[in-house]
Amino acid sequence: MGKHHDLEAENRQLRKLLAEAQRARRPAPRQSPVRPAALQLELPEVVRYPLAEFASTRGRNVPLPDTVAEIAEVIGRGNAVRLVEGTRATGSRKWRRQLYVPGEMHDDHRIARMIGREAADLLSHSHASCIIELSSCHALRKAYMADHALGLWDAGASLTEISREMGIEQKTAKGLLADADYWRVRLG
Repeated sequence: MGKHHDLEAENRQLRKLLAEAQRARRPAPRQSPVRPAALQLELPEVVRYPLAEFASTRGRNVPLPDTVAEIAEVIGRGNAVRLVEGTRATGSRKWRRQLYVPGEMHDDHRIARMIGREAADLLSHSHASCIIELSSCHALRKAYMADHALGLWDAGASLTEISREMGIEQKTAKGLLADADYWRVRLG
């Protein structure tokens, strides 16, 4: 037992000397400054949220994806879609958006600026410290585009003018107009 104890003490001493020798060859490590709390990436300022406005008015009967519908129960349909519109796509799946909801929301937080402080506080209470994966609301986007194309068509625009105005191909505009009866009934 004594010989084993002596070997352990010698081993500790050798490690201590090795560590001192290594520190002597390199400069002393700099103290890293205290880092502030993690900040989320700032998003470009979105001036208008047309899909959110549409979801609250004419598109109120169009179903939302489950995750967005769950959030809509807490903060309202328009605000939930506004979060989808104001959050940038992440990763290789361009149709998905991830949003971190902090436990405490301050006035300058981007979520509070997007949907308002009261709705942001409600979201923070229900989804505190969660990363929410928001779907892109494909059905709502399709309904919005069809409604817009229909409005242009009813105003007398040609297929070429509709495709140029909306920034889509003529084939897409033709498809949107072909689904006109389907959307007229649902958007009423």
